[in-house]
Amino acid sequence: MGTFSKSYHPEHHYMRGPGPKWHEKHKAALLEAASAQPKDATAGAEATPGVWSWIANRHAGVRHDLGFVRWIVPLTAAALLGFVVVFALA
Repeated sequence: MGTFSKSYHPEHHYMRGPGPKWHEKHKAALLEAASAQPKDATAGAEATPGVWSWIANRHAGVRHDLGFVRWIVPLTAAALLGFVVVFALA
């Protein structure tokens, strides 16, 4: 049987992205591509202040940590109903 010490380990060859030599070589192309991108999505159209922009700005910083409520409340209700049925039948 062979030994496993010389087997291939893909985690040793993992690249996180292009290195500094690649960035140095492609710097001009990257700067050109970045300058071709629009600076702001609303640059062409003026945003009129109103109710919708107020709502968007108001909710921009709100954290939505209550996503679990969508599944925990029905699950809890079903469990309680199940316990009531089991105790009623016992």
